[in-house]
Amino acid sequence: MGMSMDRATWQRLQPCAEEFCRFDDYNWDWTLQHISTGCLKPSIGVMVPKSPRIFHIGECGIHHKGKCNADDLVKKINGILTTNSEFLFPSSLQLTPKTRPIRSREPKANGGWGDIRDHTLCMTYGRTTL
Repeated sequence: MGMSMDRATWQRLQPCAEEFCRFDDYNWDWTLQHISTGCLKPSIGVMVPKSPRIFHIGECGIHHKGKCNADDLVKKINGILTTNSEFLFPSSLQLTPKTRPIRSREPKANGGWGDIRDHTLCMTYGRTTL
């Protein structure tokens, strides 16, 4: 998964920095959802592409069981990109409204972000002037 945001969105997040930095979850996408359902009003809107533009190549890591060859995975992704190269940089985009209601519930913290040093470092990012 990949995310991007503009400066205005970054600035909207700053009042929620402490809540963001202290939420005990190592996945910051879940942390964004956490502050979006509470601290941040209105909540963050998202665009979800029909086809991925970002690929996870870390599948041979800690969560993988069995044989895994990173070179084979990279070759597979390169093949997908080559086959679909004409679609990678469209001259326009068509936005389609949500077709079904999305239930937004408070995410459960998965842990891994409980160290005070992580919280302190995280809090310094919001102090940086962009």
